[in-house]
Amino acid sequence: FVPHRGFAYGDMSKGEPDVLQRMKWQIDNLGNRIGFGKKTAFPPSGPMTHFVYNVGTHFSIWTSRKILSYFASEIATPLMKNERRPKIIYVVTPTAHFNTGDGQYIRKSGVMDGEKSKCVERISYNPRAKMEKRIVKEGVNVDVLLEYDDLDLGALHVQKGDCVHYCMPGASDLVAARLLESL
Repeated sequence: FVPHRGFAYGDMSKGEPDVLQRMKWQIDNLGNRIGFGKKTAFPPSGPMTHFVYNVGTHFSIWTSRKILSYFASEIATPLMKNERRPKIIYVVTPTAHFNTGDGQYIRKSGVMDGEKSKCVERISYNPRAKMEKRIVKEGVNVDVLLEYDDLDLGALHVQKGDCVHYCMPGASDLVAARLLESL
């Protein structure tokens, strides 16, 4: 599973500043192949057979669109043209359930007021998922597109101002089960 950035926020020396840039270099210079890099959490036990990616929710939608477009055009599309490649799986970003018009965290003010930071049970649509599905296409630049299908699961979030991360066990386990099915 590839994080949007390959480093631990507390200690950047433990990871890579930009995993996608490294993968782009590998595709361009190693014949359309990618690898784990030198700072992977676990040493690989064999060739990469599956490549799971998600842009994440910690960037603005504009920045996420930029990162995901780069992934789709520079990483996934070239890999899809190669017969000997890992199966590419994209996991759509889960729905945020903040008490705002579209459920998204409002970044302009830095801190949202008490009412907006409360989780609501249902959101009518996930703007991140909508944006991601316009860029990532099953059979075009990924093999599998996994969705959370979680518009009405707001009560399962951690709460207390965190309407992005789910409690465990919970919604993430359902997606993990779908991921296993796709393998």
